Amino acid sequence: MTTFSTYTPFSNGNNVTKERTWVTMKKVSLAIIIFLLFLTGTAVAQAIGSDKKEAEIGTIVEGMEAQGIDVKKWSMYSKKMISAEDQSFEELTKLLQTQFRHYKWSNERADGKLHKASGIFFNEKTGFTEKLQIQSTDTNGQKQSYILYELSGEGSGKNWTQLYEYAQAHSFDIFHENPTIFTCVNGQLDDKMSSVLQLKVNGLLKQFNAVPVEQLKEESFISVSALTSDWDQLIPTDEGSMNIQIALRGAGLGGNTSVTVGTPIITSEY
Repeated sequence: MTTFSTYTPFSNGNNVTKERTWVTMKKVSLAIIIFLLFLTGTAVAQAIGSDKKEAEIGTIVEGMEAQGIDVKKWSMYSKKMISAEDQSFEELTKLLQTQFRHYKWSNERADGKLHKASGIFFNEKTGFTEKLQIQSTDTNGQKQSYILYELSGEGSGKNWTQLYEYAQAHSFDIFHENPTIFTCVNGQLDDKMSSVLQLKVNGLLKQFNAVPVEQLKEESFISVSALTSDWDQLIPTDEGSMNIQIALRGAGLGGNTSVTVGTPIITSEY
């Protein structure tokens, strides 16, 4: 049987062994530290990503409320163009209606062909509404088809990060890719004077650190396309890139002013 002795003929053998052990432990400790730093960096990056997701809708809601606007409803949209072939459109519609059979569906036909299908699902547990729309259009002989997904609800005080991630996950299930999420928030302003519309627009622009790019102004209506460095998504215009829209419409004497803010553009009627 082979035996191992801890004895070494060199007088400084214990010191050499200790030094080697210390070097080995130092290397292991350094590797552990590097690994922990990697994990920490990953976690921080994920946290930053989550904050950025929240900023798109949560910051809009908070910013509107800071300007004295009562938030009434909000929505998040995603959209994707699809094949314009009639057969593939029919097949895709049937596939989605099967996949989302818990939605309440309605179909619209023209000349015997399906050109639009809409599905709605109201989640009683969350109070949110989900919509799916598949539509095929023919403009000047050119066919275009698209799928639109919408998640909407009322009021504020929600977990906006969780809602954004929910909308993003469902969009991926539908489109099999991560599309742009459009955010839109609607509210009301108690001030009924149309003369304050521009002042309120200026307040909102300052709230979102936004610089006007284009503006449409009427007696009781103002719409501004602007650019803020707070968000990454950009849409080019003739006057420059933009990523936020603000619209205010006065209802006349005795009516409240409606306020709509969207990023990168407003996707609902205003």
